[in-house]
Amino acid sequence: MELKTYFRIMVKKWWIVIPVFLVTLTAGIVFTYITAPVYSATTTYVVVPSPSFGGNLANGLDMLARREEIATTFSEIASSRRVKALAISSLSLQSGQDYSVESRLRAGTNIIEITVEGPDPVIVRGLANAVGASIEQYVQELFEVFTLVLLDEAITPQEPLRPNPVLYITLAAVLGLALGAGLAFLSEYLETPLSSPISMNIIDDETGVYNREYFLRRLSEEMVRARRNRYSLSLALMRVDGVAFLNGADSAKLRAEILRQVARLTSLYLREEDIVAHFEDDVLGLLLPDMTGEDAKALMEYLQTRVALTPFQSSVNGATINLRSSIGITAYYYHNGTSRDELVAEASRALELAEVEENGSTFLMAHLTPPDDNVAQ
Repeated sequence: MELKTYFRIMVKKWWIVIPVFLVTLTAGIVFTYITAPVYSATTTYVVVPSPSFGGNLANGLDMLARREEIATTFSEIASSRRVKALAISSLSLQSGQDYSVESRLRAGTNIIEITVEGPDPVIVRGLANAVGASIEQYVQELFEVFTLVLLDEAITPQEPLRPNPVLYITLAAVLGLALGAGLAFLSEYLETPLSSPISMNIIDDETGVYNREYFLRRLSEEMVRARRNRYSLSLALMRVDGVAFLNGADSAKLRAEILRQVARLTSLYLREEDIVAHFEDDVLGLLLPDMTGEDAKALMEYLQTRVALTPFQSSVNGATINLRSSIGITAYYYHNGTSRDELVAEASRALELAEVEENGSTFLMAHLTPPDDNVAQ
């Protein structure tokens, strides 16, 4: 469906969209302001060679080759339960359950970041610095070549890390609008088959191509574009001869299968922007944007030849069927003021003339020649 259709449904179902939007937005606002704030503080350390580096050259060179591994080890130690417990003990905190400690090694550097998150900004800052001091003391006994040097102390955060009111409320608004629109579309879909002859499905179940309703809607849209962009379009109706006279127990299945095969064959020789639809009974509709009547006639004659030369194999009764077709064509030029229904009537008349006057060939409804855009109108 086009955007105008979606908007029309949302306006029609405003009594669904607006309440769902407001409920979701209110829930988002309430959640934002009842959620306990979480603060974050970070301290940084640099892994550097210790003063004892020159005492043992061989061991020192080996340790230098492993400096990235050692820095990673220091980072893992910083987030361990042992170091966290030492820091909590140094601050005389009763429990650190509400506080998390994470550390990471900045990519491509020897800088370790130690981050603490929790509900109290003062304790967060103190715990981050205490964790740093604890690991600094703890690793002195592990390696003689490297040690930790404080780069930046943690400072007291002024704003919580989360919740972020602007972000949370924006997300709630977007979610509420999406939920409201989704329920409105679902309601329209469930109501349409019961209260309206117009179906939201655009595919014809019998042939697998577009249905008549969608075809006519697209024809109207393409006529508007043709007027706006000053180009022509053509409309063709193809009747598959003999399909309507099939009889027997499996005639309906055989008819549907033949039309499906013809529609699939036809689609192979059309452009991506062209549209094939099951117009009615044994007739296929072809919408050819930006194509003059003469070009459309040449294309339809080629398609007619392909249909005539292609044997269609039936899976219903195993028979091989050779088909003929009749095609009526009319062209729409943006300056002639023809309506959609008039254009369809012209194509139907052209199909009748193709069957009667042309003995099952193609017939192009005569029109004035297309306007020359190079000449001043």
